[in-house]
Amino acid sequence: MNKIIMGSLLALLALSSMALAGFDFTKAPEKLTAYYASEIQSVDTLKTKLEANGFEVLSTNDVLEGKTVISITNDELKATNTYMAVINILVNPEAKEVRVQNPSYLGAAYLQDKYTYGQFKATLTALEKVLGTMNEVSDVYKLNKLAKYHFMLGMPYFADTIGIAEGVNLEEKLKDTKAAKYFAYSLKLPNGNTLVGNLLRSRTNKFLNKIEAQNNAQLLPYQSMVQEGKVVILNPKFYLALSLPLLSMGDFMKIANAPDEIEKDIKRAYK
Repeated sequence: MNKIIMGSLLALLALSSMALAGFDFTKAPEKLTAYYASEIQSVDTLKTKLEANGFEVLSTNDVLEGKTVISITNDELKATNTYMAVINILVNPEAKEVRVQNPSYLGAAYLQDKYTYGQFKATLTALEKVLGTMNEVSDVYKLNKLAKYHFMLGMPYFADTIGIAEGVNLEEKLKDTKAAKYFAYSLKLPNGNTLVGNLLRSRTNKFLNKIEAQNNAQLLPYQSMVQEGKVVILNPKFYLALSLPLLSMGDFMKIANAPDEIEKDIKRAYK
């Protein structure tokens, strides 16, 4: 009898643990985490698990020494036809963690009034199967302000994109002999546009070191969008601040040259 009771209790505890696992989308939180952090896994293990859970691995790149970024997509992400069609995972052995961009955070900023909290449940559930327990980090921002995000007065908004290049054969640049030097990946979106991950010079990437943001190297590679004979990028002053919500004005001044260097690097790729 005691064994039966004990077995029942264990079963109830197991069910309770299952109920606590995963994400609660019944009520939108006041703030969203920009990233989720999980226990360290190897790049090869992650790639295998990602592919087994509906993700396509587009590239792996060492953004900084010892910090490898895996760029991934799936059907739900691609359907947004935006820059969040690809999200990044950082494998960081030094910090003993894996960190992934939160699609809910990006969705709130990029989709704006078309975003509904919980709409990326499938992607987050699949990520949890790959990463295990996903913990929020200190990089958070108010959900109701993400749709109109800008760092401060006079700074760019999401719509304030920067033109990089124009022409009829822009996508050919992604295939030429120098492509591997400049481009991490390219992804054709359902609407016909092409999302590109751009590899910046190693000296440019080091802006992360200046503000001690190495643990958020998953904000790179920097993306460009090829659309209707033009290449555009999110203004780096918008994207860097959005991706680093703990950034202070003092920190921003330390990397004052980074936005221009990023733009120059991407223009160099499309020449």
